[in-house]
Amino acid sequence: MITAWKWDPAFLPKNGGAMYGWFYFMWIGIMVLESVCLLPVAAKKNKKTTDRVVLMYGLTMLAAEIYKQIFFTVETGEYPWNLFPWQFCSVPMFAAVIAPLLKNGRVKDAIYKFLSFFGLIAGIMTLILPEGFYWDYVTITCHSFFWHTSIVIMGLYLIVANDYAKSVKNFFREWLGSAAIYTVAICVALILDTVWGLRLKNAIGTELTFNMFYISPFYNSSLPVFRDVQPYIPYPVFLLFYVTAFCIGAAAIWFGAFGVRNIFGIRKPGKT
Repeated sequence: MITAWKWDPAFLPKNGGAMYGWFYFMWIGIMVLESVCLLPVAAKKNKKTTDRVVLMYGLTMLAAEIYKQIFFTVETGEYPWNLFPWQFCSVPMFAAVIAPLLKNGRVKDAIYKFLSFFGLIAGIMTLILPEGFYWDYVTITCHSFFWHTSIVIMGLYLIVANDYAKSVKNFFREWLGSAAIYTVAICVALILDTVWGLRLKNAIGTELTFNMFYISPFYNSSLPVFRDVQPYIPYPVFLLFYVTAFCIGAAAIWFGAFGVRNIFGIRKPGKT
């Protein structure tokens, strides 16, 4: 493929390159700059503007993902089922494309809450330990960094724009709304992992894997911590541990946002 530009092997962490080198901090800087520019806009709490901003990110991510899927299909000569876009960090793309087009209501609000808390924790965790970001190809590495910084920016934007985490009494309602979408996403991943993963595992002459959300009962998780736990406990216990861990993480994001509001006095709608 024309855009199959490869890094100098020495650049990649697996060959001794720095995981937290200049490229990493360049993208962190871009994320901070975007946030500084967008959060004052979010503070105006204009619903139409919020929909436009989220849709803009969603469509850009969709275009980037279509490119990635075509890229690897052309490069490998077959569809890369292991890269099927239904990972924890992939779902925000679909959410960001669908939610802005919905009428204001519970479903749309729940999706925005999912992006705010679960999407944000997914983005932050992967940026803290970006071991899966560095690919042999330049454009795909840029895709990884653009993708996860965008998830973080959308989450922050929506927390401010929708005035989430304003009061402790709102915690359960806001967290539950986000958890409802997370539950749907997990159930879809389980169905895909069971049906399609079993088909690939039994296929003759293929080394492809299928592990959506990295919770497949057929393949070990590749996520830090979870990959070390899964081989030693029964699968149902592992699944419960996985779901609980991210639910707690989303709750931590909510209380983190609540804490920031109290520290800086940002509690009343419209106050910046």
